[in-house]
Amino acid sequence: MMKFYKIISLVIVFTMALGAFAGCAPAAPAVEAPAAEAPAAVAPAAPEATAEVATAETTTDGKHVLNIAKLIELQATDQHRINDGMSNELVTALLDGLYTLTADGEVDPLMAESYTVSEDGLVYTFTIRDAFWSNGDPVTANDFVFSWRRLVDPKTAAPNRNEAAAAGIKNAAAIVKGELAPEELGVTAIDDKTLQVEIVAPVPYFLATLIRPAFLPLNEAFFKKSGVKYGMNPAFMISNGPFLWTYWDYATNISVEKNPTYWNAENIDIDEINWKIVKDSQTASLMFENGELDWAEIAGSLIDQYADDPRFTKALEVHMWWLVPNFTNEALQNLNIRKALATSFDKEAVAGQVMNNGAQAADYIVGYKLAFGPDGKQMRETTGTYLSYDVAGAQAAWTAGLEELGTDAITLNYLYWDDDVSVGMAEFIASEWEKNLPGLTVELTSMPKGSANTESIAGNFDIYQFRWGPDYKDPMAFLELLGSDASYNRGKFQNGEYDSIITGARTPEMLNDLETRWDSLKRAEQILLEEQVGVFPVVQNGLGMLINPKVHGLEVRNTGLTWNYRFVTMED
Repeated sequence: MMKFYKIISLVIVFTMALGAFAGCAPAAPAVEAPAAEAPAAVAPAAPEATAEVATAETTTDGKHVLNIAKLIELQATDQHRINDGMSNELVTALLDGLYTLTADGEVDPLMAESYTVSEDGLVYTFTIRDAFWSNGDPVTANDFVFSWRRLVDPKTAAPNRNEAAAAGIKNAAAIVKGELAPEELGVTAIDDKTLQVEIVAPVPYFLATLIRPAFLPLNEAFFKKSGVKYGMNPAFMISNGPFLWTYWDYATNISVEKNPTYWNAENIDIDEINWKIVKDSQTASLMFENGELDWAEIAGSLIDQYADDPRFTKALEVHMWWLVPNFTNEALQNLNIRKALATSFDKEAVAGQVMNNGAQAADYIVGYKLAFGPDGKQMRETTGTYLSYDVAGAQAAWTAGLEELGTDAITLNYLYWDDDVSVGMAEFIASEWEKNLPGLTVELTSMPKGSANTESIAGNFDIYQFRWGPDYKDPMAFLELLGSDASYNRGKFQNGEYDSIITGARTPEMLNDLETRWDSLKRAEQILLEEQVGVFPVVQNGLGMLINPKVHGLEVRNTGLTWNYRFVTMED
């Protein structure tokens, strides 16, 4: 019989969250000196926690106020301490990097007014446009140099530290490993307006990679004055982007306002954004109907109720859901047990009945719509599928695994997030397992995402239900997560051939031989799923959305930034 455990967090304590971001590495040591008070001339400080948050009914004085419901709490706003959706969403509303993406997936310049590339394709030179931080400082090339060096510095222990190596930036991989000093990174401020970046080989997705929060600029003087408080609340955050952070109650409400000194302010239509953390679809839909929200995510049975409503839409994301087996558990070290677990639950039912939001069953980990190979085709078009639903085969593997272990019963702790999509998925899969695999008992443990990730980092689970959105348009955006030394490899999966492929895919040799590289990444997926059953794919994520008809531009972007509020508009 399934056992249920529930841990409820009413207040997010930020100092704990620094080491508990979704998909992040263990907490970094505190290497910056603390500051006694907020630096001068920063963005507006947070009001008292009792301040009211505007709703969709309170658009006064002709302002365009956008109200959004989100499932997951805010974790942080330090671009090198985060890798969860809500935190990324906020920080990319506050900060302009070199580029962003349009709704069509095209690279759109922000701080990069222009650029040139050397004949060999190994040196990019960017001209930084005239722009200012919200404290009045000009944005300079050094803001990028300082930021990117901090990203790869082992002292930072940034969860997204491998993104510089994935982008092909010279010496990034060696610096992350501690083999070179951060100053050896291939990035140089030629002068205040000229940024030079050296890469190890022509990387086809290089510019698109630079949209990621990891590559956002960081004002060195402000950062050093803020110390360990940087990004902890609005008083310790400045912006060079379209919005200023004005409010956070450390629980369910976050607000920003339009940045009046933004270089492109005249083309930003939204005056204020309020995010409300709402974890269940029923509450979100009621708030939407009451005019309290302009956007809400729904799933499950509510999808059918809104199927013909013009305010409802579905989309297939590139985000993937999979289950992580903990290889330190003796039972899960058994290949037959892992095969049985991976193939004994109905993925079509998870996608079509439990989620019902446009998701699709996944017998793969590199999803559709992610990237195209040298042959112009997606990986899924030329690669097999793995670990399909097969109860008879799963039961045979289960019986063999139990015999090999010398037991007739196994108990597993299943850890997952506490939003209703995660809960519905976990409860369904656990029920399928106990129905189809005799002798299996599943103990369900639900936690807020930050807490669950902290537990997963500590290895306090047998099965961990995980979702990931790609950082860049390449299969490595998923496959590198399962390398032996990857911070996201929570289950401690290890395979020598797999590691060799992942390491090799970043080398100049492979980056200069794209066909061989592409074939090797196909092989990596086969090793991970078919041969080793290192994780159990569940679904490619869908989004069921209720959207105010007066709001436009909330299209799903499948890499880097799901939402880009620079392009959102609202009718009066």
